[in-house]
Amino acid sequence: MDFSKIRGFNYQPSYGSTSFENWLYFDSELIELELRRGKDYFPDMNAIRLWLSWSAYRRNPKKFEEDFERALKIADNFNLLVVPTLFNRWHNSFLDCGGIYIDHFVPEWSWITRKNQFKSYVESLVSQHNDDERILLWDICNEPFSYDKPLEEMEEVEKAEYAWLEKMYNLIKAQNPNSPVGISTHQNHGKKGLERVEPISDILLIHPYYQSDQDDKEAKEKFRNLLDVYVEVREKSGKPMLVTETCWGSLDDEWRVDNIRFTLSELKKRNLGWLVHALHHSLVADLHREEYGPVGHPGNLAFIEADGSLRDGHEVFNDF
Repeated sequence: MDFSKIRGFNYQPSYGSTSFENWLYFDSELIELELRRGKDYFPDMNAIRLWLSWSAYRRNPKKFEEDFERALKIADNFNLLVVPTLFNRWHNSFLDCGGIYIDHFVPEWSWITRKNQFKSYVESLVSQHNDDERILLWDICNEPFSYDKPLEEMEEVEKAEYAWLEKMYNLIKAQNPNSPVGISTHQNHGKKGLERVEPISDILLIHPYYQSDQDDKEAKEKFRNLLDVYVEVREKSGKPMLVTETCWGSLDDEWRVDNIRFTLSELKKRNLGWLVHALHHSLVADLHREEYGPVGHPGNLAFIEADGSLRDGHEVFNDF
């Protein structure tokens, strides 16, 4: 698979404010409508990243498995490959998306770790789709090691989190999936963070976001250097690489369009494919305007508005 040819999006359905809600109240008709909009606006879109929910699975495993299959079929109808993201470690204070917390993996910190709650979830989903050509890759976790403190001050937690990720990687690989397995790393961890998860990654997954103004030459150079460092790790490891999130958000459409143009041009220069964040308006954090809920520092990262219209200027995606 030539991952440099991937031109896609992250997708969270519009009706829920967390991945848990989006799967618990799965709405296949609305998902089909929103992906159709995406394909209409972006004809060359060829992949989506779906954020799954282990907690929704725990509520009703059979329903979750059936809904996941429905989601794959809908995506396939639009010729979209799928990146299922099994777990999430990105959190915020104003509109948290849910997922995995420290209590879930630090031994003896909580009764939660007395039993491996994730084994059946991982084994079931991957084993049922281990040779599924609709799966582009398996993303173990979105942005692990997301701490406010420096990693060196979180040594016990960091080691426990890595051990948990390694266990999940081994669980997935035991199902003999044809698709590669990776971990989407936060850009603040840079080269060191990417190299940390490289031993338990078949493919390197990165989140490069340029967050400064277009006239900030120093910030642009820093962003280019970050991309070059990522490429060095790719070349040294001999493993493929894919951008699974990129293009910083804003409530200002013009600012956002300039950001998209700069970001994607730099990624393309380095032969990197991408899954931009994100396709459609959603109640999930950072994917809506102020009238739909709290808006944080990233503003709005959605390309399609709540009414189904294309956000002003965002057809720029098609230029790349």
